[in-house]
Parts: sequence; structure tokens; C-alpha cells
Amino acid sequence: MFRSSMPAHDIVLFEMIGRQSPADGKAYIKALYDLSERSQPALLIMRVKGMAEQDHETRKQAAAWFKQNRDRLTVFAKGVIRVEADHDHGDGHIHNHAEDVENSTFARMLPFPMKHASTLEDAFEMAENWPPA
Repeated sequence: MFRSSMPAHDIVLFEMIGRQSPADGKAYIKALYDLSERSQPALLIMRVKGMAEQDHETRKQAAAWFKQNRDRLTVFAKGVIRVEADHDHGDGHIHNHAEDVENSTFARMLPFPMKHASTLEDAFEMAENWPPA
């Protein structure tokens, strides 16, 4: 499932829960275009839960959107917080996603910070003190 909302005037929330259907993919691409039409930058909070796999066409369209908007990202976005719960891989080791998210190739391509939160509540608390120190 994919849904997009605006819980505050400067926060856009994308939620990707479980496997994404073709309709979810279309809604995601529309939400990206809606985001890029903003005249004031927003903080994008992306909540990911479960295996939120997208089909090839959705990934292709999202990559095209990013390429088209990369030079103007700061016009409509001021940062990204990815929300993904830490979890056990079955070996007793809790996997913390912060390092994976914040040091990813994607994060390094962005002109603003990309951070990780384990819960949506943590993400909203982070948002209150944005940008991070």
C-alpha cells in the first residue's frame, strides 16, 4: 500500500507498506510530481514497513523524476527522514538502519540531509528540530 499526506504545512508523509501494486506505483509517481510542484520546501518523511518492493516501471519512472528534478530539489524539499523499524534478522542481532540510510549512495546525491528514524513518532520529533545538528 502507498499513501501520501501532509500532516503539517512543511511536512509531506509518504507511507509504503508491504508490496506495492501497480496502482500504488502510480500513486507514488503522482505524489512525487505533486511534491515537485511545491513553491516552499517541505521535509519528506518516508515510512517503509515490510518488503515495500516496487515494480520495474515504477522504479524507472521514479528515476526519471529524480533526474528531471535533481537540480531543483531544494526548491520543494529540505530533507528526508526515512522511517524503518530496527529488526532482528533471526540471528539475535538487531539491525539498525540508520547507517545504511544516512550513508547510502542516494543520500550522498541529495543536496540536503537524509536521516533515519525507527518510529514515526521519532521522525516527527526530528522534524521539529530540522535541520539536524
